[in-house]
Amino acid sequence: MRNVKKLSTAILSLSILLGAIAAPATGFAATAQATAAQVKKSGDFTQAIVERNATGQLVIHWKTNADLGPAKVYWSTSPDNIEKNGKLLAATYTRYGGHVAADPKPGGRIYFLVKGGNGATISASERHVDLEGAANFRDLGGYATTDGRTVKWGKLFRADAIGKLTDADQKKLQNMGLTTDVDYRTDAEVKSLPDPVIKGINYVRTDEGNPGSNTDFGTILASGLMKDKESAVQMMVQGNKSMVDNPKFYVQLMELLNDPKNMALVQHCTAGKDRTGLGSAIILLTLGVDEKTAMEDYLLSNVYNAANNQKSIEALKTQIQDTNVIEAVTALMGVQKEFLQASLDEMKAKYGSIDKFIEDGLGVTKQERAKLKAMYTE
Repeated sequence: MRNVKKLSTAILSLSILLGAIAAPATGFAATAQATAAQVKKSGDFTQAIVERNATGQLVIHWKTNADLGPAKVYWSTSPDNIEKNGKLLAATYTRYGGHVAADPKPGGRIYFLVKGGNGATISASERHVDLEGAANFRDLGGYATTDGRTVKWGKLFRADAIGKLTDADQKKLQNMGLTTDVDYRTDAEVKSLPDPVIKGINYVRTDEGNPGSNTDFGTILASGLMKDKESAVQMMVQGNKSMVDNPKFYVQLMELLNDPKNMALVQHCTAGKDRTGLGSAIILLTLGVDEKTAMEDYLLSNVYNAANNQKSIEALKTQIQDTNVIEAVTALMGVQKEFLQASLDEMKAKYGSIDKFIEDGLGVTKQERAKLKAMYTE
C-alpha cells in the first residue's frame, strides 16, 4: 500500500511538473486568462480529498465536472473562511486534479480550499486526526449530501477512547477549536479510563441505559454465548437493533448539535465503532448524506483500529486456543455491514423510514433538521 501511495504521488508530481513545463512563466498570465475566459460558468468541483503520503507530504486530490481553468490552493488551521483568513499555498490548474505539498504546519490540523478560475471552491482536509493517544479519531466533514451540499469540515468529529491523549494531543484539540466532548461509555468504562479535563472543552456524559453500551469481553466469554463467529455477528446485530429501539443517547446528541455553542463536537465510546458508529451514521443521515456513504464511513473503523485490534487478538491467542472463539472475538472487535444495516433496517421496520425515525424516534422536527443542515453543511 505504501508503495502504491508513493507511485501515485510520484505520478501526480510528474503531471504537475510537466504542466509547468508546458506553461512557462513568460506565458503563464496570458494562458491563465485565456483558460479562465473559456470556463463554463456551470462548472464546479465535485470532490476533494487529502491524504498524507509515506514521506509526510500532503496530497490534495480534486475532481471537477468541467475545466475550471487556473486554481489557487489556500490553507488554514481553521475550517472557516479559509481564503480570507488563510494563506496561499500554490497557484496551479484545476485540470491537473491535484497538488502535492509539504505540510505547512507540522503537528497541527490543516484545512485546504481550492478555488477555480470561475470562482467555484471546495474545501478539504485529512479525514483522520493524527493523535498519539487515540487511533480512531476522525472528521465527518467532506461528505456530499443528496441535495448537493457538503458536510462542513472541522465541526463534527468521532473518536475512540481519549483517556490516553498526550499533552500535545490535548493542545491539538484545543487548537482545533473543539468545544464539546460527548462520552457514550458506561460507568465501568469511564472509571477505568476517564476522559482528560481539557480547558475550553465541555464534557458531556450521556445517560446510562443504552442496551448496546456494554462490551465486556470477559463477561461475554464466560457466558458461553459467544461460541463462534456467527454467534458474535448475531450478538452485534441484536445490539444494533436495540440501540434503535432505545435511542436516548442519540436524542441527547441531536439536542446538543442543535445548540451552536456545541459546534466542533466529538462523540466517542471505547473503540469508537459501535455506539459512536451508529451516532455518526445518524448525524450523516440527518444532514442528508446517503446510506451508502454513511456505511463507508462506518466501515473505516476497521482501517484505523486494525493495528490495536491485531495486538489484542495476538495476546488473546496466548490464553485461548479455541479458534472459533478467536474468530468470534475478532468479529466483535471490528465492524461489518450487517451491524449498521441492522440498525437501518430496524429504523425502517419500526418507523417506516429513516426520515421518520429521525423525526419520531429522535424527536427532531422538520425545522430543527433544517437548522442542523444550515449549521453543518455548505
